[in-house]
Amino acid sequence: MTLFPAQETCRTDVRRSLFRWLLLIMIVLSGPPPAQAAKPWQTLKACRLVESWQNDGDSFKVHWNGGDLTIRLYFADTPESDYRFKDRTRAQADYFGISEEQAVEVGKMASKFTKEALKDGFSVRTRWQGVFSGQKGARKYGIVSVGGQDLAEMLVANGLARIHGMGIGGKTWEEVERLKVLEAKAKAEGLGAWGMKKA
Repeated sequence: MTLFPAQETCRTDVRRSLFRWLLLIMIVLSGPPPAQAAKPWQTLKACRLVESWQNDGDSFKVHWNGGDLTIRLYFADTPESDYRFKDRTRAQADYFGISEEQAVEVGKMASKFTKEALKDGFSVRTRWQGVFSGQKGARKYGIVSVGGQDLAEMLVANGLARIHGMGIGGKTWEEVERLKVLEAKAKAEGLGAWGMKKA
């Protein structure tokens, strides 16, 4: 049977489309590439806080082992300390039931709290998971411990952070439940953002 050019083009397009779908299905089923697979936990000891205008309550520059990196806390999100990310500031204000101006004020309080808490050194547990995958030099998620205490828990317990952000596999539920208890106590005592009345 002789095919007209239009029929042949149609068959070719169908074959290409099927090939693309099969390729996409194979990629999805094969899982993430090895470079993005979870790495083993590593504890970075004797870390020091590095002064930077980008530091805030939940994300900050760290000096460790002769080099610098930026760590972003798991589970906790402190309000922004300026108005660069308006949508985020609005969501943070809504979470605490305060105004955006008050949320920025809490963000500044959280930055100060973290700076004070980390001034004498701390440790970081990380799996080197990037905040934005594929970005060179991206921030890495970590659990920051200072004096045997978890910084994310300290921030939530003082009403300076919402329970939000990246979790850690199977431990997520357990940690979030612990944070909820700390948050409820901070709310009942009117600590940090919980003690503010919407302006």
